[in-house]
Amino acid sequence: MAGDGWLRGRKVGMRRTVVLALLTAFASAGCVRARPTAAPVRTPAAVAAPAYAALGGGHLLRAVTDEGRYLTLEDGSVWEVEPGVRFQTAEWQLDAPITVRTGRGENGYTYEVVNTQDDEGAMAKYVARR
Repeated sequence: MAGDGWLRGRKVGMRRTVVLALLTAFASAGCVRARPTAAPVRTPAAVAAPAYAALGGGHLLRAVTDEGRYLTLEDGSVWEVEPGVRFQTAEWQLDAPITVRTGRGENGYTYEVVNTQDDEGAMAKYVARR
């Protein structure tokens, strides 16, 4: 009788071992259903910013609007100034000589608009031509 308890304990232990072995075999064979993974999200290609063809000097500042946020040059080009320097461009005088050049800006501010009269520059985005 004492042997019966020992035998029952062995059977339970064997069952656990068999169940674990079967689960391991199923998992390694790919029979266990894996959690679904999210499909990769396709994002539209980045819209290319408009290019400005009249790089260089010889430009004049015609308008400063929205507290230095936008600059308009004599050729009708409109520029959105990087937020950190708008306090500076808000003070630029009309008809100031301007040079436009490419820069290595961040967040789309890829041009530098330079007020050569005050020797100050601001990173800006080319927005449009009026």
